[in-house]
Amino acid sequence: MPNLQFSFEDLSAKDKAAQKVIKLFKKSDANVAQIDINPTIKKTSGIAYREMSLTFVDSQVVVMRIKETGDIYQVLINRKEIPIKNQSDQDKAVIEIAQAMNRGRAAFQKKMAQTKAILPSSMKTAAPKIESALTEYRDSLKAEIELVKADLSELGVK
Repeated sequence: MPNLQFSFEDLSAKDKAAQKVIKLFKKSDANVAQIDINPTIKKTSGIAYREMSLTFVDSQVVVMRIKETGDIYQVLINRKEIPIKNQSDQDKAVIEIAQAMNRGRAAFQKKMAQTKAILPSSMKTAAPKIESALTEYRDSLKAEIELVKADLSELGVK
């Protein structure tokens, strides 16, 4: 019998099992920043489940799919399904998930750093205007330098 039992019908962030999961992650140095419970019951391969999504301080996301029996059916870390060795001991399973997150943290952060932020179309930047203004200023300085050189050559100064 699993030692971590979720209430499938009344699954919420205030559920005793959800709070225990948060404490277990915190013990493993993985601090939960946000917890979301999808109210929709989904079904895959004849198994009905609900999703509990945990977002961590480092932006990693763990999705736990919880069966009607109240135990964890499947775990996704950053949208990638991972196998759990300690399925019978769900306390150890949570620690195993935290360790998997720690192992993948460097690759996740590298991927996040490479992701380009897409600005909304309504947001404008001043960079093109600044660039054209600086180009005009540079060209005007070049023209003034040529005038000064012409004046100097008329005076016979090299």
